[in-house]
This record gives sequence, C-alpha cells and structure tokens, in this order.
Amino acid sequence: MELTQLTPNLFVAPQIDEADLKALAREGFTDVVCNRPDAEHPDGAVSDVLSVAAAALGLTFHYQPITHGEPMDTQSNALAELVSHPKAKVLAYCRSGARSAKAWALAASQSAPLRAAE
Repeated sequence: MELTQLTPNLFVAPQIDEADLKALAREGFTDVVCNRPDAEHPDGAVSDVLSVAAAALGLTFHYQPITHGEPMDTQSNALAELVSHPKAKVLAYCRSGARSAKAWALAASQSAPLRAAE
C-alpha cells in the first residue's frame, strides 16, 4: 500500500483492500475515508465490504464518494472535521489518491488566512 502523508495525521492512498486495513490498524490509524464511488469500481460495492472489515479491526469507515467534475465541498469539510481531532490518524483513498488529496487541499485553502499582496 502506497501512502502519501499530507499532514501529521492525514494520509492519502490509491484503492485499498482488506489486507491494507489490517496494516492500517497496526499502524494506529483511527479512520478510513473512502472517496471512491462504488459504481466506478469493477467489483461493485467495495465500500460495504471494507466498512465491515474496518469495524472488526476497530477502524471507523466513512463513505464519502467524490465524483469526477462534481463539487466536493461536503466531502472536503467532512475530511477537515475528521483531521481536526487531535487523536485522529486518517487515511483517505480513491482510485489514485488524487481526489482525496484535492479534497484536503480545498479544505486547507478554505481555512487558510488571507494575506494582502505585498
């Protein structure tokens, strides 16, 4: 599993599987965010299977799909809320990790203070 760390407690990754969940639990992750719509996965509703497996490992699973070209404000805000918890260690994933990273970038840009041009 290839993880990219965006903040001290937020990582993004491409599509994960049940074996990856076990590794995440061992590494101290608390939450897994699925940003990949089930409809785009060739095996169907993967989030249902991963949700059950995550719960069995003590991970909280969040299904927050992001569809290409659609606004992602809701998903971005939810991700920011999860990451704001001091004891959270969050993995967000989609097909490649790009949508998850963009959702975080949107959240970060909305909370960043505005600076006057120098």
